[in-house]
Amino acid sequence: MKKRLFALLVPVVVATLVAGCGGDDTMEPEPPAVQPPPNLSGTYSLVSLSGVITGGVTLAPPIAVGTFTLTQNPASGDSASGSLSLSITVTNPLDGSVFNLEDQGTFTVRTDGSWEQTGQQQQALGTFTLAGNVLTVTVTEPATAVSTTVWQRQ
Repeated sequence: MKKRLFALLVPVVVATLVAGCGGDDTMEPEPPAVQPPPNLSGTYSLVSLSGVITGGVTLAPPIAVGTFTLTQNPASGDSASGSLSLSITVTNPLDGSVFNLEDQGTFTVRTDGSWEQTGQQQQALGTFTLAGNVLTVTVTEPATAVSTTVWQRQ
């Protein structure tokens, strides 16, 4: 009787163990880690500037010169923020008059390419791209600040 009971129990126990070990796992795999935006920290030299302020004309050195310094904090998920310092000088080649634009503030970038800037002079929204050491910032809002600046990291 004991042998018969044992013979009946063994298949039940084995079947229970096999079913409990998973073979048909329905757990979803872990989603991929969120990629942070690139680290933009550095000092950049102005390559070109165009926009409302230039009347749509693209200006470049030696007419327009400038520096852009970004200090980015560690990313949090898909965004990162930091501080910025901007200095651009445009010299009118016709009369030698000089226009200076300086600002300090903060910026936020996201992996979707969006750019936010809050400074003492203006607040701006737009997009950015980083290709090698070339940073392009395209401001789309406000309308009075629409521009594209191209910067080379030093």
